[in-house]
Amino acid sequence: MKEEFPLQINYKTFYLKPDTPEEGIIREIREGHEPGTLVDGHLGDAATEAGVVMKRSPIVPNSRLSFEASEFAKDKGMFPEFHRACYKEFWEHGVNLGDTQVLRGLAKQVGLDPDELQVHLEKGTYYNQTRDQYNEALKLGIRAIPSFIIGPYLFSGAQPYEFFQEVARKAQASNPQLLQ
Repeated sequence: MKEEFPLQINYKTFYLKPDTPEEGIIREIREGHEPGTLVDGHLGDAATEAGVVMKRSPIVPNSRLSFEASEFAKDKGMFPEFHRACYKEFWEHGVNLGDTQVLRGLAKQVGLDPDELQVHLEKGTYYNQTRDQYNEALKLGIRAIPSFIIGPYLFSGAQPYEFFQEVARKAQASNPQLLQ
């Protein structure tokens, strides 16, 4: 999309399950939905089409620390790398992104200082920032992830690439300077 449209991408926090306890929730095992099996349905189809592996994790993590770690990565200019590492490890290997040691390992993997990250997580340096982003999303009416805003258009869910192109074209047509 960046090659076709001059989009500015701002990744923001959204707590899908804000009431998840700090230790996470062990997933209930249901037939056909066991941990390690591929996600199916619309989301699974979209992942396959995009060439992304999405397996069911054994845990629903509390995402607060991973969001705070992501803000740390943004400040260090390493957000895309850190985000991809988190995504891959969660969806392919089912790691607990609410675990400080997991986040330290992912930070190190992408070239961030894990000790510096730990200090910020312990101090809660990014807590208010992530909470403010979540509250902003709620005020906009966002209730699901992923959600996207392109110009005046807000939509949620995994969508085909062509859908993003069409929304970007409509946004640009409604306000040509919007995407410049």
